[in-house]
Amino acid sequence: MKSKQEIISGVKEWSKWWIVQRRKKLEDQLNGTMSINPFMMPFLFDYHDLSSFEELADLVIASHLMTGHNTGFGKLVDEKILPNVFGAQKLDSKFRAQNPPFSESCFDEIDHIITRENGQKELLSLKAGKWTIQLTMAVQLNVAFREIIENHPEVSDNIAVGVFYGKKDGLTDKYDILRGVNRGANHNVFDLTSHVHVYAGRDFWTWLSGGAIETQEWVLKGILEALEEEKIHETASTLLEAFKVGVVDKYENDVRVNGKIDWMKLLKKING
Repeated sequence: MKSKQEIISGVKEWSKWWIVQRRKKLEDQLNGTMSINPFMMPFLFDYHDLSSFEELADLVIASHLMTGHNTGFGKLVDEKILPNVFGAQKLDSKFRAQNPPFSESCFDEIDHIITRENGQKELLSLKAGKWTIQLTMAVQLNVAFREIIENHPEVSDNIAVGVFYGKKDGLTDKYDILRGVNRGANHNVFDLTSHVHVYAGRDFWTWLSGGAIETQEWVLKGILEALEEEKIHETASTLLEAFKVGVVDKYENDVRVNGKIDWMKLLKKING
């Protein structure tokens, strides 16, 4: 089991790396990756009671960056923290190709192998939150997990579905369905409750570390220490303002008429 300080230090190191990556997006003015829906802009302008193109740009930029933050943080946990801090084996494409049977489709939703101190191996399917799994995926996961358990018991017959924030009682019924538990409607799934377990929030981090109930606090402490050392708050405002100026400059001359936004011109600017 990793010690408290090992977890804090490891998470801090990789969080600092991630913070630098997110800062670089602002420094490099990568606003060309923004996707602007011209049909929704008039609604957002009125719904949020905005008064200028600059305010609209602030809103769109915040939404764009938030999507990147969420995706990037998921990758941070999946690709950096779990393998490098907790010793999980990431099932990337190279590992799958070189280690049969992990190249088989039934392992597509398995993200990591967790090897315990006693040598026992557990398979982990990592999910970000309560809404990550829809009904079709839940049924497909049930089928895939059954195939793993029945056809590849030499790998592991213990599969964990981990949700790194939230609580188990707040998850949707899709997390029951993937284990073969039906609530009401029969979804033609197999009972895998003896082999497939769902862990969310504190329970996930505790399971991951091998039993330390304060693991999630150590992870957060590592993130906080990374923020303190990187001091992104000292540069974020200036970088965000420069990012906004770049977005406004890209559109304003083509979409302003007498100081107001011409939505038809914005539509033509984006859609042609």
